[in-house]
Amino acid sequence: MACESPQDADNVAAFFRSIWADGPDVVPMDLILAMLHVGAYCTTANYGGKIVGASLAFRGFYNGEHVLHSHVTASSEPGTGYALKMHQKQWALDHDINTITWTFDPLVRRNGFLNLVKLGARAVEYSPNFYGTMTDAINAGDESDRVVALWDLSANHAPADHDQERHAAVTVIQGAPEYHGLVDGIENLVHVPQDIEALRKDGSPSVSQWRAAVRAALLPALNEGWALTGMVNREAYIMTPPKDGK
Repeated sequence: MACESPQDADNVAAFFRSIWADGPDVVPMDLILAMLHVGAYCTTANYGGKIVGASLAFRGFYNGEHVLHSHVTASSEPGTGYALKMHQKQWALDHDINTITWTFDPLVRRNGFLNLVKLGARAVEYSPNFYGTMTDAINAGDESDRVVALWDLSANHAPADHDQERHAAVTVIQGAPEYHGLVDGIENLVHVPQDIEALRKDGSPSVSQWRAAVRAALLPALNEGWALTGMVNREAYIMTPPKDGK
């Protein structure tokens, strides 16, 4: 359902607060309303008379290309996030936009699987502590590192969920990661924890270990032309080298 009125904007802001509990407004109502006034995308998914998902995006430029940047997408029911992304895709195409970008935490497996495997986006940039210190129930106790996902809406998407063995750049040793360095010229695997959010809630010291190891693997590689293009067994990212091998 498209958001148009002040009440719609207030409902979306309240829904985002319910997902990212114990923190400040994710996006204030007045900012949502201002964005809508100049042509931003905002929609909700509704079930049983209540909001079960919402997405907010705005137009911009990334690497000189006109894009729709998806700032926030959240859901409280399985499958809703995917449905919102597909609606977002159609909205972008209807407005002559062929690329959607957004950021996500690479330590959250389910988001990586949705973004890279189900949707067919690629992660192309790594930004350490992108949002600074966050205090909400989902992110508290960790730095807000994010990767930039780029979704080429004109590309033919083949599922990139693999189970075959590939070279592992990060291996799991007694529940904590150990970084060994990427091997040039071939696909590498970068493992991520099974449930980083549970580790944060438990105050586990492995949270900072995971963050440091995955950052060490992804930061130099993504910013030098590598990309995350899929996952293996929903537990490790496939790191694909630049096509020119550089």
